[in-house]
Amino acid sequence: MSQEPIPDPRILVIYNPSSGEKAGLSTNRVSEEDIRALMERHGLEHDLVVTETEEAGVQAARDAVEGHYDVVVAAGGDGTIGLIACQLLDTQTALGVLPIGSIMNIPRMLDLPRDLEGAAATLKQFVVRTIDVGEANDQLFFEAGSVGLNAAIFREGQRFGDGEYGSILRGIWVMLRYPPARMTLHLDDRVVRTRALMVTVANGPYTGIGFTIAPSARLDDGLFDVRVFRGFSKMELVLHFWKIAFGRRRYSPKVSTYRSSRVRVESVHPLPCRADSHDLGTTPITFEMRSAALRIVAPPPPPLGHSVAT
Repeated sequence: MSQEPIPDPRILVIYNPSSGEKAGLSTNRVSEEDIRALMERHGLEHDLVVTETEEAGVQAARDAVEGHYDVVVAAGGDGTIGLIACQLLDTQTALGVLPIGSIMNIPRMLDLPRDLEGAAATLKQFVVRTIDVGEANDQLFFEAGSVGLNAAIFREGQRFGDGEYGSILRGIWVMLRYPPARMTLHLDDRVVRTRALMVTVANGPYTGIGFTIAPSARLDDGLFDVRVFRGFSKMELVLHFWKIAFGRRRYSPKVSTYRSSRVRVESVHPLPCRADSHDLGTTPITFEMRSAALRIVAPPPPPLGHSVAT
């Protein structure tokens, strides 16, 4: 992973005023004036765009690349960060982050401060790293892909985040009725045939509501951590998800881990697939790694053999 300082960068802040809401409830509200004052306190000269729609955010990021901005700061949650980051891939424009969302998996994976003062201080240091990005069915993702039960459950979790409170009961119903499925995984160096409840293809450690699905995954190694969940009873799986939620970590001998830059998942019967918050239909599906595709302003990475802090 490269690291380099940026002297006197041109900065554009893209602010999403809708960030900081989950299940229709406000969890972290910051105003445009708060963002401007924060940047000024840290001596960060900048332009600021307020975006009310995803389309406006995408266009603002594309305009920033064409305008040769050095840094585009996503002021929002994981959704806003991912939306802006997708427009900066394979360009010289780096992503910056001011975290004002509810879960913030991406900042956590990068050891970025969750508080705005700390995040602004990180921007002031102007150290750029490069990180990997996953792709499946033409959809980019930063956290993880999922196949099987986890994809079905995360779909209901997304609906709960959108305010559909009945999705909790549907998620429980899905978990209780979902059977293990026969899958074939084509990896870089092997073919794995298994009968499992679910498979995760992780770019980083966290996904969903902070589930630690791959504690050893790194964003800068060019490989997915492919985790196969087999042999769980339904109650064991419920307890496992509970114990890895919100950044907590738990080892389970019933989870096998492989590492690969490309993963194709096939199954006898179609299985649901997702990547981050995106529904990708059903199997077969191929996940591919785009190594070092995104430049981002973030603290230096931890030494090899050390995972990010939870």
